[in-house]
Amino acid sequence: MTKHMPHHFSRERETHLEEIGDYMTSPVIAIDSESSVKQAAQLMHSKQIGSLLVKKNAEFVGMVAESNLSHRIVGEGLDPETTKVSKVMTHDLLMMERSKNVEEANIFMARNKIRHLCVTENGKIVGVLSVKDLVSFYAHPRLRTW
Repeated sequence: MTKHMPHHFSRERETHLEEIGDYMTSPVIAIDSESSVKQAAQLMHSKQIGSLLVKKNAEFVGMVAESNLSHRIVGEGLDPETTKVSKVMTHDLLMMERSKNVEEANIFMARNKIRHLCVTENGKIVGVLSVKDLVSFYAHPRLRTW
C-alpha cells in the first residue's frame, strides 16, 4: 500500500496563506441587546446569516447565533416574543485580526468550539467569519487565485 500524497492544491496552500478578511461577512450586522429574540431571528432570516452581533449603546456586548436560539429558546421553552437577546446571547466575543490566515482561524475556531468569529482591524470589529465561510474556502480550491 502506498502512502497517501496530498493533492497539489493542499501543498500549495502552505505557501499561499489567505487572509480571513477576504472571507468574512462584512459589514457587521448587529441588533440592540433589548430587542426580542423573535426580532433577532427575523433579521437573521432576512439577511440570510447565522449570527448577529449584539450592541448595547454603541458597544458590542455579545453575539446571538442560531444555536443560541434553538438551545435556549426551544430547549428551555422561552417565549421568543418577550425574551430579550441579552438573555440568550454569548457574552464572550472571540476575535482575530483580519490579516490572520484562514487556516489559523479554522484551528482557533475548532479549539474554541465556536461557529462564528469576530474579525477585527486595528482593534475594531469589521466582520464575522463563520463556519460557512470556512466551508467556502476549503471546498473551492480551484477557484482561488494563487
